[in-house]
Amino acid sequence: MCLFRYARDYYDSATAQQLLSAAACLTVALVFVFIAIHLLRRAAGYPVGLQDGAKLSPQARVEKYQIGARLYHWGNSLFLLGLVVSGLALFAPASLGPAPWLRVHEVFAVLFIGGLVLHIVVAPRRGDGRAMWFERRDWADLKQIAANFFGRTREYPAFGKYDPLQKLYHALLTLVAAAAVVSGAYLLISAEVLATFTHELMRRMRLTHDVAAFIFIAVVIGHIYFGIIRVNWPQLRAMITGRLRGAEFNLYHDAERWQPKGDD
Repeated sequence: MCLFRYARDYYDSATAQQLLSAAACLTVALVFVFIAIHLLRRAAGYPVGLQDGAKLSPQARVEKYQIGARLYHWGNSLFLLGLVVSGLALFAPASLGPAPWLRVHEVFAVLFIGGLVLHIVVAPRRGDGRAMWFERRDWADLKQIAANFFGRTREYPAFGKYDPLQKLYHALLTLVAAAAVVSGAYLLISAEVLATFTHELMRRMRLTHDVAAFIFIAVVIGHIYFGIIRVNWPQLRAMITGRLRGAEFNLYHDAERWQPKGDD
């Protein structure tokens, strides 16, 4: 199976030039295969934390997401939507009709990078940045989640502020975003004729940008799926209101691992 479109280069040898549409679709389709498998596995119900960890009063209301984190999340969602739509229009020319798609893509790219830089600078100072870093216990939790999913145990861990899968998602998104931003910067500079690069470098940047973009799309689709399934509605609501109820907290979190601020 070919993943790339090949063409002769300056030295008359066949080299990969562009990700094929079929390969891009396959990347996204694999996520939907995973979603189908996950839905079938969890059709009988979703597990909750069974450890005898510290609990909160069911009537308590605790803060999970500060206003800055929520604004960044939803604002970034709009920037990503603009990038995806304009990016698809560039990847498959004429597929979305005539429009200055390159300019639209550049504008949303600048907004996305600006928001990312702001997040990197502000989040460690205002938020709970350390909660997103892996701890030794997270690896044990990850093993237990996998064992539960494959039916080897009924046990399921209670987490701190974020579970290990959320941390892996954040790390993967960071790496893929870095690849997309760096390669996209080269493409932007070249498109605006601000500098000239070698054919080989630009070829590599185009391939990197294509692959990173569709991995990014696939990962975000997975994120959306986990955000809207019923078991995660409290987390989705918290991303809007900023708050979790104590009863919801007790289902999935351990107050010894995460001590959130409460309203009462």
